[in-house]
Amino acid sequence: MGGLWIALARTYQRPPPHPPAPAPGMSVGSDSITLAPDAPMWEILRVEPVQKAEMRWTDRHPARVTFDETRASRLGCPVLGRVQRVYVELGQHVETGAPVVAVASPTLAELRAELTRATVVQAAARASLERVQKLVDTGVIPVKEYLAIKREAAEADLAVELAQQKLASLHVLPEGDSTFILTAPRDGVVVELNVAVGQEVDAGTGSLAAIADLSTVWVVVDLFENDAEGLQPGIAVKVQVGSAEYEGVVAQVFAVVDRERHTVPVRVKLDNPEGKLRPNAYAQVRFFRPLPAEVAVPASAVLSDGARSYVYVQTGQGVLRRRDIVTGPVQDGLVPVLEGLAPGERVVVRGAILLDNQIDLES
Repeated sequence: MGGLWIALARTYQRPPPHPPAPAPGMSVGSDSITLAPDAPMWEILRVEPVQKAEMRWTDRHPARVTFDETRASRLGCPVLGRVQRVYVELGQHVETGAPVVAVASPTLAELRAELTRATVVQAAARASLERVQKLVDTGVIPVKEYLAIKREAAEADLAVELAQQKLASLHVLPEGDSTFILTAPRDGVVVELNVAVGQEVDAGTGSLAAIADLSTVWVVVDLFENDAEGLQPGIAVKVQVGSAEYEGVVAQVFAVVDRERHTVPVRVKLDNPEGKLRPNAYAQVRFFRPLPAEVAVPASAVLSDGARSYVYVQTGQGVLRRRDIVTGPVQDGLVPVLEGLAPGERVVVRGAILLDNQIDLES
């Protein structure tokens, strides 16, 4: 008898569960839901008319104030040496020719010694040339010997000129036999200072200091790739720094994406005659831009199954029907609709996912 019950149990099939009953006042179709006027779901849903896409100010994006690289000069050390003194501080105003860094360098002494040797050889060559010139004039020696001495004198002159050019190329002021001073190449503010006393520096060290004219500054904002789409030079911007707001335009949208942050730097140029905008200050930027479509809907209204995007449109009394649309990239919470909607049509902007779930339960 027990074996019979076991065999019956193996062949028993549990009846499928009854589908859940739709919520009160709701009728579910394959791609639509119809709600009665007093259906409880109306308290959850929000339906709004589709608005025309207009030019508007975007949300605020974090940014930073930087100095204008086209109005800045960087100071490097042309020869090997060790820093003896730093004359300036970060943020200090300096004038052209003001001392910035003193460097002790054995190379400088070698260059001066080279110039001294070349000068001595030059003097001897010129004296020989004068003596041979007199002998040629009196016919004591042939002209060809004069030409050889003249060539030696020309080579000595060239050696002196090269030694002078090496020293002149340093663009420094001498201070002792082996110490020289790097000077400010322009009027401005010390916006970078990357040097300390005792540091060994040479031509490969890079910038020891940067001096910039802050009468104009850059404001740089790093945007994600989608946010940067459609931006171009000339678009109006508003920049807020502290409690002050400034107006400007986009000067440059970088053509290369930052490989680490995957962002696109956008640069705004602002006049700064009073110097109130300081490099490295925090800023916020808004762009005045159009959406690339005739209409736009809130991002909360748009659903996707991975292959298509769609919204729920109110097509009749209480009828909410799924409709496929073609969208552009989200911009500050709004989705531009390229195809599928017209201004004035009413769409579900809150609770659309609940309609999706109800249709899935019924299918």
